[in-house]
Amino acid sequence: MKHFIPGHLPDNARNLLRRLGYGEHIGHGGQTSFSKRLSGADFPRFHVYVEENAQGLQINLHLDQKPVNLGGGSVHGGEYEGTLVEREMNAIISGIKSMEIPEQENDSKSSSRPKKGFWGSFFGT
Repeated sequence: MKHFIPGHLPDNARNLLRRLGYGEHIGHGGQTSFSKRLSGADFPRFHVYVEENAQGLQINLHLDQKPVNLGGGSVHGGEYEGTLVEREMNAIISGIKSMEIPEQENDSKSSSRPKKGFWGSFFGT
């Protein structure tokens, strides 16, 4: 399942996915992806490929039920659709959007009072 999140992101894709419980995974071709286990075992797991650019973040999510079988006929047995995949994609999207800081709130905090140094916060100077 693919989804594009447009606009400025609150952080880079690696940090966003790590905050959402995903671990970095280096694939066979050296391509970086991210995975998140559904249980204590290696499989099943959610597997995410991301492409980050100036317009936003492209997310490609699927569910790996078992390890890749390189010697057999089927190279990949991932599920790209279904209830679990849809729920996880929605969780990723809402998780990333919840990390965003509204511009109005950020602007009002900075203009209302000047910044104080470390000791100034204790002594009010």
